[in-house]
Amino acid sequence: MPMKTYKVFYLFTISIFAVLLLPTLVQDGMFLDGVTYSSISKNLSNGIGSFWKPHYTRILYPEFYEHPPLVFGIQSLFFSVLGDGIYTERIFTLLTAILTAVGIILNWHLFTESKDIKRFAWIPVLLWISIPLVFWSYQNNLLENTLGVFTIFSIYFISKALFQQRILYLIPGSILVVLAFFSKGFVGLFPIVAVPIYYLALEQKSKITGIIYGFVSLILPISLIYLIFLLSPEAKVNFGHYIHQQLIPALSNQREITTENHLWILSKLIIELSLPIIIVIALFIRQIKIKLSIDKTYNRIGIYFILLGISASFPLIISLKQRAFYLIPSIPFFILGISFLILPFLKFLETLSKPIVLWINRLAVVILLFTSIYSIFNIGKYSRDEAKLRDIYTLSKHIPNQTIIQTTPKIWNDWAFVAYMSRIGDLSLDTDNEHTYYLCLKNDKVFNGIDEKYTKLELDLKLYVLLKQK
Repeated sequence: MPMKTYKVFYLFTISIFAVLLLPTLVQDGMFLDGVTYSSISKNLSNGIGSFWKPHYTRILYPEFYEHPPLVFGIQSLFFSVLGDGIYTERIFTLLTAILTAVGIILNWHLFTESKDIKRFAWIPVLLWISIPLVFWSYQNNLLENTLGVFTIFSIYFISKALFQQRILYLIPGSILVVLAFFSKGFVGLFPIVAVPIYYLALEQKSKITGIIYGFVSLILPISLIYLIFLLSPEAKVNFGHYIHQQLIPALSNQREITTENHLWILSKLIIELSLPIIIVIALFIRQIKIKLSIDKTYNRIGIYFILLGISASFPLIISLKQRAFYLIPSIPFFILGISFLILPFLKFLETLSKPIVLWINRLAVVILLFTSIYSIFNIGKYSRDEAKLRDIYTLSKHIPNQTIIQTTPKIWNDWAFVAYMSRIGDLSLDTDNEHTYYLCLKNDKVFNGIDEKYTKLELDLKLYVLLKQK
């Protein structure tokens, strides 16, 4: 691919990357889970809670053991540097997207030899970021985003160790597996099967080397995890709570059942990958019709990455607690696999006429300019929950930080409201005890005698009413 064409496609990919992420990230409002994680991280940065005992609110999860703590610890560093403003978690989640894209490019370069083929690295990045589930997840600060960074780089180092026959690369690969484990638990361990998958897909002859590398890639991360638990009793306690409060109930289908079908998440995976899958099928049909001969090496590499994607996603069927975004760490591997499968059919890109390349370049520039201007005009606006957020900002100005507020069961069960209150004002909600402040929805029928105990505060609130004890 000529250098200028190569640069144009990279510019176009960057423009799509920007338009799918930036306009939403500059606005206020975020999915519940992302707000919860940023709240916990902010608390940790401000000395509320500790690494192995993260704190959410004073009533709900004063000790948060629902997930391992590493992502909160990393994100808290961003809060320490950038402050408590809303853009801290947005910069963090954007960085995880950029790092994942870099990881995809590095894996592509590792398995391609010629410079012309290496320059096609924009293809998997473009296909990956264009998947709706992917860009939605990076707009919303999910744990899977950070987990995906660790796993894509772990596979890179493990693959590099195998590709170059240098066992030392298994050390950073194994350390990254450990980091993935402390980010989201056992779902982060799938890179330990990379060695047998590599030998299965790429037909390596040295079985002894494969056994040695496979043994090291299995034992080293497990030993490091065990060493951490041995040296840190708090880490052991944290994971003990995580296993009994979250993992075992989820695996035994006793908590947060979100589907009645174990295969639901696989159907969701197929839907998300539908466009790349259609492209593969269409190109293979074309291959059969024109009897095109292709280099099967790239097919085997593609199968390697697809099998990695399967190892990261198929185990999720064990539990009926399923969310589509659990698939995020697996999608880069499926996309890399698909990209290698379609690579032989993309030679026509090298022969595009100069006018077409010029128009693609112009389109990329226009998208970048539009994204920049649109994003600037959207700073300070809301992507979701506008009325709720405006009221919360007003409440946080009139209620001291770290205050517990009495409220109704209806508000208590609005988990997004609970998360925003914690993230914005460090405010906690309680339905069981009396407190200085009482919060209810407008037109709510509150308990008898409230007028005798509380006085309504005249605040500019659209959805809520705040009262204070006389």
